[in-house]
Amino acid sequence: MQKWEYKIINCSRSIGFFSDYKWDKDMEAMLPKLGEEGWELVNVVAECSAWGENNSGATTEEKWVFKRPKS
Repeated sequence: MQKWEYKIINCSRSIGFFSDYKWDKDMEAMLPKLGEEGWELVNVVAECSAWGENNSGATTEEKWVFKRPKS
């Protein structure tokens, strides 16, 4: 039976009037190295921790879930 190991990378950003809306990690730049290490992206979970009517539905946090076969 195949066994897996998992890696979760958390990304976050601030939103609001004085925010630049940029993520704290450059996932696009990280993906080639993760792929070389055998990690496969299986899910991205978007969350919102912002309050207020203007921020409704805005993504402020993402969890990137990867897996690879356990050796």
